[in-house]
Amino acid sequence: MKMKYMILRSKDIGIIMAACFCALFAGCQKKEAAGTAGMPIPVKYVEPQKTNVEFWDEYTARLEALAYVELRSRVEGYLEKVLFTEGQYVKKGDLLFVIDPRPYQAAFDSAKASVREVEARLSLAESNLARGKELLDSKAISKETYDTRYSEKMSAQAALLNAKARLREAELNLEFTEIRAPISGRVSEALVDPGNLISANSTLLTTIVDDSIVQAYFEISERDILDYRQKKLFDKINIKERKGPPVKMKIGSAVYDGSLTYYDNRLGSETSSLTMRADFDNSNRYISSGMFAKVEVQSMPSHEEMTLPEAIIGTDLVERYVLVVNKDDVVEYRPLKIGKLIGKDRVVYEGVKPGERVISKGIQRAVSGVKVSPSPDVPEPSENAEAK
Repeated sequence: MKMKYMILRSKDIGIIMAACFCALFAGCQKKEAAGTAGMPIPVKYVEPQKTNVEFWDEYTARLEALAYVELRSRVEGYLEKVLFTEGQYVKKGDLLFVIDPRPYQAAFDSAKASVREVEARLSLAESNLARGKELLDSKAISKETYDTRYSEKMSAQAALLNAKARLREAELNLEFTEIRAPISGRVSEALVDPGNLISANSTLLTTIVDDSIVQAYFEISERDILDYRQKKLFDKINIKERKGPPVKMKIGSAVYDGSLTYYDNRLGSETSSLTMRADFDNSNRYISSGMFAKVEVQSMPSHEEMTLPEAIIGTDLVERYVLVVNKDDVVEYRPLKIGKLIGKDRVVYEGVKPGERVISKGIQRAVSGVKVSPSPDVPEPSENAEAK
């Protein structure tokens, strides 16, 4: 008896489920029929717009100062004076360090005395040669004696050249005891205190950085190289005069204007990319070398392109597309050939034409081949606009 009762309940449950399914299917059919035949789906549309756009390619750049110098002494000696403040801005030619000049002053004085001594010898040799010429003409001396006096003069002239060269060397060494700024810029700390022995061409004294102009170095790909060559971008770069096409640099919220001034003569062997450089004014010293920034290169000047809002462009497994309402208010699927993203809009090259109605709202319910009820997608006024 229990087994029979259980079988009867299972049949009842099956009948009830079948009835529910039939009712649900009938309701869906009625709803679909009402939506497609009697009541077209309402949608909003926008039209493609002709917009003036500029194309900018963005790269990550490392920033370097215009010039960087490690200051070392050309002569050896004991450091006597440091004549600057750490972090000070110095001008080209400013005196920064003084090495004890006394040994070099003595060497200069000695070389100067040697020059005078040789000059006296040369003067005597020239006088002896002049008298010898007179005596030779009167046959008072032999030709051999005259030749000896002539060689003495030539030897004195050579000795004078040597003495003057030594004097010039001593003079330079004396000048090198005063170490001056080779460029204008900001000086770092003094790395050696007075009293220490300085080794020539070895001991690092300080560094100077000229960051009045910062140089942004970045790399472009092979594809960009071919694109820029086609657009003759490289032809506009004057490396010698440091002039070229306009560029922009972004650091945080700040934007700086500069120009392309250099490109390398070959591609990197490991990256197959080309190094380029842009110069930016930094007279306010806001930018520091060593920073990283975003550099934008104008690949195409201002021109007119057709655009659509990026948000209404769909993506399937094959391509980008939009849904267009034709003249009969029927939805059409349109594949697109698109370009760069400009803000919230996407450049569209092929797929739609100006004046066509592209569905912007109601896309989820619109299906290709279905009749719809289209209306313009007019932006609602903001609260601030209503208050005005």
